[in-house]
Amino acid sequence: MKAKLGPALILDCLAGALLLAWIYFNVAPGPMASPATPPEGMLRGYLLPQSFRSAAGDSPLGLPLFLAYLVPLVGLYRFASLFFLRKLGSLADPAGLLMCLLRILATAVAVFSYVAPMLEFADSAAWFSAIPVESYIGLGVMIAIHLVSIAVFARYVNNRNPVYREYRAFKEQQGGNALALNKKASRAANAVEVLFRIRTKLFFAFIGVISLILVVLSMILLNSYRVTIIKAVGDAARGQVEQASANYRVNLGDAIAMSEYLARQKELNDRADFTYESLTIYSGLRKEVYLDELSQLDGQVPDFRAEYDTRFPGLQYPSVEALPSATVREWGALTAKNRGTITIGNGEEQTLSFISPIIKQDMVRKGDERVRRERLLGFSAITFREVIILRPYFRTRITVYVCTLLFLYIAVILTYLVGNYIVNPLLFLRMNVRKISDVLLTMIRGQSRISSQSLVYNDCVTSRDEIKSLSSEINDMVTVIRGIVPYISASTLKQAESGTASTRRKELTFLFTDIRGFTTLCEGMEPEEVVGVLNRYLDLETEIILNNHGDVDKFVGDEMMAFFEGPKKEVNACRAAMQIRHAMMEEKERREAEGLPIVSIGIGINTGPVVFGSVGARDRMDYTSIGDTVNLAARLEGANKAYGSKSIITEAVYDRVQENFLCRELDFIAVKGKTEPVRIYEILQEIPKAQPKLVEIKTLFEKGLAAYRGKRWDRAQLAFKKNVDLYEDVPSAVFLDRIKHFSKVPPPPKWDGVFRMTVK
Repeated sequence: MKAKLGPALILDCLAGALLLAWIYFNVAPGPMASPATPPEGMLRGYLLPQSFRSAAGDSPLGLPLFLAYLVPLVGLYRFASLFFLRKLGSLADPAGLLMCLLRILATAVAVFSYVAPMLEFADSAAWFSAIPVESYIGLGVMIAIHLVSIAVFARYVNNRNPVYREYRAFKEQQGGNALALNKKASRAANAVEVLFRIRTKLFFAFIGVISLILVVLSMILLNSYRVTIIKAVGDAARGQVEQASANYRVNLGDAIAMSEYLARQKELNDRADFTYESLTIYSGLRKEVYLDELSQLDGQVPDFRAEYDTRFPGLQYPSVEALPSATVREWGALTAKNRGTITIGNGEEQTLSFISPIIKQDMVRKGDERVRRERLLGFSAITFREVIILRPYFRTRITVYVCTLLFLYIAVILTYLVGNYIVNPLLFLRMNVRKISDVLLTMIRGQSRISSQSLVYNDCVTSRDEIKSLSSEINDMVTVIRGIVPYISASTLKQAESGTASTRRKELTFLFTDIRGFTTLCEGMEPEEVVGVLNRYLDLETEIILNNHGDVDKFVGDEMMAFFEGPKKEVNACRAAMQIRHAMMEEKERREAEGLPIVSIGIGINTGPVVFGSVGARDRMDYTSIGDTVNLAARLEGANKAYGSKSIITEAVYDRVQENFLCRELDFIAVKGKTEPVRIYEILQEIPKAQPKLVEIKTLFEKGLAAYRGKRWDRAQLAFKKNVDLYEDVPSAVFLDRIKHFSKVPPPPKWDGVFRMTVK
């Protein structure tokens, strides 16, 4: 043996050794006479066909079991071929066609050898308990080898396709270059995972539907069969137990006749398919008990002795536990209610009992009349073990389960093969599209010369379906691109990496800022100086916006529009507003120290739905946000002028940040261009940093605002004036001016407290 043993060959030799050793395995138990008795020996691999036919007779499962000798022969061939590896070539290749098929066939036969005894002999859970652990292990090993062999066979079939081999090489190359790709290219490189998800969806769709159909159908049929068996046995048992009651009543006192009857019943039971545990006759002759007064004799009903039992034929009053008084009353009540035989199940002992009362009609004097009363002489009870009754059902259930698993297994294999047929063309299509994309990407990044000759699409899809049509259309598209590329400049082509135009609805939070007094500040300054000052302020604001997970949408002169997204977008926006105010305060102090003009800033924040994406003309677009949410945020920024405030937010923002920021309600206003009023708030400070001074300002202002809306001018004026005197609060001064106006010109009777702005 000159050939080198590789990992695949070593694993195949291990599988061959297991197949060869299988002949000595204990495969399954033999038949069981009853659930309480052990099986009649174990079926071993080398005697399996003969032992099975000896136990099962002419079962149709016996003849295919002679193929079991193929299992060790395949293992023997594996080891024999090791001495002729070079001569046999592909015939001894572990991943070759012959070895794959031999392993698949041998393991399928081995699995069948485990299943056949199960189908033929398994009629109770006790049979499965008798299976040795090595049999379960052997079955699992054979299934594992079978599945691996099918996967290797599928790979062998795929590798015969040169396009598939090209795809595998392409995939390995893409995996090696993954670290060098940017995020967008990485998403394209991971398209294989998308295709894998397609295969997964196909698998779960087909297998899910098939499994549901098989399981539901099996459960319905099995349940119907179980009910049928129990009903059939129950009908026969009721007739038998009623016959026993009638015999006892007719032969009352004749022990010989009853013993002969019980002996005959035992003989019949021994030959029956559904044998019962016992037929017992309980008698209550020691005291007269009538059904109509049974419920009134609490504590006075005697125990009923067991007078006859099929387990003790020919013996009167055997040593069988008597029927307790409580059970007598219970059975009597049930028989009186059902007017006949009753059925009682015992879940702990897993038994089913059919009880028939033994009743004698007595004529009893009641006053001046004689009435007919039913005297309870005893009970006849026949008891079955559920495992005996359900043996045919259990065997049928095993058959249904095995067939269901077999169909599912076949469905899995077919789904895999069909998935390959569908997915492989997609893989090839993706590979060729990716090659074209890589060429275009290198052109866009300036990594290669722009040349139409580099764009070559290889249409290797051979299927005759929609995928082939798609591949042909992609080829046509590449042809068009090849014709356009020479007429496109490099700078224009590089813009293609930004993506396509699109819009979508999103929930965003918007922050608008505007520098107050910037026009005055710029008077007498050169344009370059104006740009420098403006950039200084905008740079401060932009850095804070980005640090708080926001993004700048646009700059319009000295105004900035920014947006935030995510679950904490409102909190992030308000925190950014506070930091911008702090930065502008430091800038103000610096300019004052240098004797330069100072500026202030106004901030407006709103949250809500917008249209987000590419907006504009067909040939000139801007990526921005459009909607009332944006417009209101811009108006709130301007509303700071009317109140002398710094940062105004809407009620929608306040509802989500009130636990994080100290805010005061500012007013109920209708901004210019809007008829619907909104409630606005001013952010004072983050709650952990809030000073007692700010809390006092908030309390006094909201107290004055409540009095103001209630037209209690004196009380409102008192609160606002205190805020102005103590803290020089500008919004409070604004409301003092309004109160002064309303004191002279009262508002209308139905005044809603809304302040309507007439300027932006």
